[in-house]
Amino acid sequence: MILSLVLFKASSSNSCREASVIYLPEEHGNIQDHKFQEEVIRKLHREGYRIVIAMEMFQQPFQKYLDEYISGKISEEEMLEKTEYRKRWGFNPEYYAPIWRFAKEKGIKIYAINIPTELVRKIKSEGLENVKDPSLPENIYAHTPEERERLKSFLKNHPPVEEKIFFDVQLAWDNGMALKIVRILEQEKDSKVVVLLGKGHAFDLNSGVPRIVSLLREGTKQVIMER
Repeated sequence: MILSLVLFKASSSNSCREASVIYLPEEHGNIQDHKFQEEVIRKLHREGYRIVIAMEMFQQPFQKYLDEYISGKISEEEMLEKTEYRKRWGFNPEYYAPIWRFAKEKGIKIYAINIPTELVRKIKSEGLENVKDPSLPENIYAHTPEERERLKSFLKNHPPVEEKIFFDVQLAWDNGMALKIVRILEQEKDSKVVVLLGKGHAFDLNSGVPRIVSLLREGTKQVIMER
């Protein structure tokens, strides 16, 4: 497969060379997307960039088990069990295994950026406007009109769900992951944050997680890489 790795082309301000955040969006069940993600991560490492990996596939309360896996304190299977990966994410772990195995081999930190399932349930039952949580910004950034129209189009082919609940959950995911990325940037000042997440959360730099990151941390240089 020929990969479109235009990684270090300096023709725009959002080139991979200059970016602090590099998004590698995926269709979760698409193996080619995961191979592309792995190749980009390997290339960034080969080129000498300091990187950390931020994954939607793991929920924030389970960070310690990712740390223990990378440091060699627990096995891969123990990490999957302790993070409740199969229960909370569910997609075939072999899609991502080459990435976290490479991270372990090279000592690259992996961050869990997804909000917990328990918080999502609370938002569904009480409404996002009634929920406060440390994993969400104090002030939630609402969808733009363009995002709302895109989500409404997506909702037509979605299993039946009340529109407000659907929008609330999407907002919570985008705001929560964006806030976590900003916190990672503050902690990992000399590293690029390589983000693995669904394409719907990073459709372009003016929507989803990238838009909220730019609002929470003005001036953050970001790029979206796709095969």
